[in-house]
Amino acid sequence: MRLFRSFAVAIVAPLLFSGCITGERPSFGSQADPAIEAVLSKLDTSIGPFTASYSILTRFGNFVTPVTVAIQNESERSITFGDIRFLQSVGGFRTCTLSTGQCSITADDATISNLSVTHEFYGSAPAARIRQDVTAMVGPAIASVEQFVDQTATCVQLSFTSGTKKYCVLENGMLAYQDTPDLQITITKLTDTIDVRMFNTSLAGQ
Repeated sequence: MRLFRSFAVAIVAPLLFSGCITGERPSFGSQADPAIEAVLSKLDTSIGPFTASYSILTRFGNFVTPVTVAIQNESERSITFGDIRFLQSVGGFRTCTLSTGQCSITADDATISNLSVTHEFYGSAPAARIRQDVTAMVGPAIASVEQFVDQTATCVQLSFTSGTKKYCVLENGMLAYQDTPDLQITITKLTDTIDVRMFNTSLAGQ
């Protein structure tokens, strides 16, 4: 009987030890992380009025696009990517080509698909990306506070097996900075005024 018990212990112990080694790796995204929540709680909460200028580096192709976001209030917004302008009003969205004055009654992100962004790049889009990123994190998030356009920004850096990603948000809810494998987005100017011409559907009168 003693021989049998000794043999059983000899077999079970290595199995238990092996289970510890090959067990499921802890998920850093399974619980709320204060550093991540600090950024998410601010993103996409802007109600204006203000105008923000951005520089968007699309790494695939390595080109930079200047973008202007004008927010009058919660339901009136203008996002301009060169010749393409997204206009939000109480009645919904329009996507306009400024050189022709032609508009479609929708938020047509296909018109800027070469930039690897959507018209919501400054708020809800990075928030959605962060929520997806946390499922693949391999370490705790790192919080920091930085300055952009003379404003304080709350930042978070996320770690992955392939590298890191960083997101920063201003106190007014606007994205201040995003550094990811596909994009680098930087706010370059912020004012508390609105140029009404930013809500025109064509270049006429601008």
